[in-house]
Amino acid sequence: NSTSQNGQTGTASVTEQSPLIGGVNGYQVLGANDLGMHCGDLDTRISNILPPFNVLHAQVVKRGNDPDLLGSPAVSVFYSAASNPNDPALQKPVDPILVNPATGAGGTVYKTNFWDTVAKGAYDPFYPPSVTPLAPAVTPDKGLPAPDLEALYPVGGGGTLVANQQSMPGINGLYALNDPQQFAVYAKELPFFVNFPFGYRAEKVNWFEAAGIPLSTFDDYGRENAYPLMRLEARDAGGNTLATQDVVTPISGEANCQGCHGSTLDNANGAATQALADAGLTVATSIDDPQYNSVPMAVSLEYASDINILKLHDLKQGTSLITGTDADPDAPGSTTPFKPVVCQTCHYSPALDLAHVGPKGPGDADANGRDQTNNQSMSRVMHSAHADVTDLNGNKLFPAMPPPVDANGNKRSTQLADNIMNQTCFQCHPGKRTQCLRGAMFNGGMRCQDCHGDMKEVGNDFTRSMPGGSFELAADFYTNPATARVPWANEPGCGSCHTGDALNNLANSPATLTNPVDVDGNSDGIRLLQAWKTSDSNAKPIVPSNKRFAENTVKTGPAAGNPMLYRASTGHKGIFCEACHGSTHSIWPAANPGANDNVAANQAQGHSGKIVECATCHTGSLGNTLEGPHGMHPVGTAGQGFADGGHEHLAERNANECRACHGSNGQGTVLSKVAVNRSFTIGECKNGTLCPGGKAKNFTVNLKKGDVVTCTLCHSNKLK
Repeated sequence: NSTSQNGQTGTASVTEQSPLIGGVNGYQVLGANDLGMHCGDLDTRISNILPPFNVLHAQVVKRGNDPDLLGSPAVSVFYSAASNPNDPALQKPVDPILVNPATGAGGTVYKTNFWDTVAKGAYDPFYPPSVTPLAPAVTPDKGLPAPDLEALYPVGGGGTLVANQQSMPGINGLYALNDPQQFAVYAKELPFFVNFPFGYRAEKVNWFEAAGIPLSTFDDYGRENAYPLMRLEARDAGGNTLATQDVVTPISGEANCQGCHGSTLDNANGAATQALADAGLTVATSIDDPQYNSVPMAVSLEYASDINILKLHDLKQGTSLITGTDADPDAPGSTTPFKPVVCQTCHYSPALDLAHVGPKGPGDADANGRDQTNNQSMSRVMHSAHADVTDLNGNKLFPAMPPPVDANGNKRSTQLADNIMNQTCFQCHPGKRTQCLRGAMFNGGMRCQDCHGDMKEVGNDFTRSMPGGSFELAADFYTNPATARVPWANEPGCGSCHTGDALNNLANSPATLTNPVDVDGNSDGIRLLQAWKTSDSNAKPIVPSNKRFAENTVKTGPAAGNPMLYRASTGHKGIFCEACHGSTHSIWPAANPGANDNVAANQAQGHSGKIVECATCHTGSLGNTLEGPHGMHPVGTAGQGFADGGHEHLAERNANECRACHGSNGQGTVLSKVAVNRSFTIGECKNGTLCPGGKAKNFTVNLKKGDVVTCTLCHSNKLK
């Protein structure tokens, strides 16, 4: 995926930058996409939900016994297109509705018509007048401007607007070049809505950021691939490559608005178009698309359903978004030009509030056409308004998700969960093909509702009193049942389910749902399967008192004590959490071994899953310490000495340090699983204690991936 422009296929793939897998040259680059899935419309001619706007973060480590985290100007980071020969997208047939009709033999590849929409000024309202009009500054393959938040909100105030634009690697040679593009920002801190009571400043993030990469869901051959790879390349001040890593930069155009808003002639259910027919209005169909048969069928289906959505909005809300314009099928011959609609122009979304300024509207000097201050948010009008809609037979279109575990401790069936997901979240969020929720949580049986709640709960946000009321903003969302959530800011985190260790956690406490068994068949009883209490009608995320596995905590200001977002948090030695665990919604590992999501971890440590191998960044033996992530001892090749002996002194000083993961009796728990097959050669057992099998020394312990480590693997149990 080197370009986001429509164009002609070449005869060969673009040339990739040479890989230099981290660690080989004494350096490591660690990167991640910040969300796990970015969404972009397949068609933007009528209405727009989200633009192509991908974000990458990266850090560069100089390896050593005590590694260094390097920043600018000592090093810089670049991205370019990469590929995975085991990519699952290459192994499956293309969905007929996604076939690019003109591809092959040098034909035109359809990627997006977003740039035409930018040229018509549809995204200008989201920027101050000093930045707009965006066209011609935003051209094909050049992303939307993204403000440097640290420059805009420095400590002490007095910031300036610095807007950077990231480009696709093929910008200088359509379908031919793959030029590395430099990350535009090196940020020491991340201000997050600092002028609002729920905001905070994430200190010492120390990462490189590339915000606004305009990826399309179609690759250079016109094939849908929601998981394209970018090769991150760390360079020193002299331009020499230090290390590379291939990171997924996900993008999907999969939404099924046409399932209800499309015409029945396009196999839609008619639930949302019946009102148009009853009012004597035209219901648009895919064949009404002037580009029908020259773009993928999915594009024409979206074009028609978008017309129907705007017609329905005008009918119900008394607006004139499309009615009477030259795009209105009921106004033939109209000379009133239609302007593509970006829904968030009126319905505020923090996701498109790149400068963190809050809702803007009439009377605000920099509103620039926004009308958000007397309307409900995008999240509320989408989630709350759709929560109770029914089909033509009166059946709910979006059914409730059963809890992940029943009163008897039995897990919900995967088939049932996926069926409900396909009828709810995956109707609008990517989706049945894409499955934006993937990775460890998905593998363990969790689904969107288990973290976020159902649609009504998600839609119960700070704009619930609008129009005519006021915004409800407060810092106490996590502790006050009456405080409404702010989408994008008040979200569940790791600590909502990973509420502590084996000795101190919220498992089996009132109104919690505990995981009975993990994916490897091990008894769990430590981690939760639902991020909110069953007694909470607002589905507010649980905030644990034991922070061992939780995100960072806000230190100062009105929001002090609140959890930070996972994507804004850092951990061991300042490494950002996503670098070791993977992006939100795609926490490592992905179930398919060949998945693009697994590539980065495989390159960093030699196997999939969260980064646990100390040798990823450390060299030499680390001794018998508990200074690793989350209080871990060394594991893997850099810490073989830990298993060889000496750790008994840790147990003698404070046995609970061992029990925290290995269990109260040293019996092993899901927190003491091995991440990959391992073999340990154990030296002589001390104090005359016989080793297992009566051996006195030098025997081997073999563990397979998923086995829990118990004391009795190597010696008698000293934790009983």
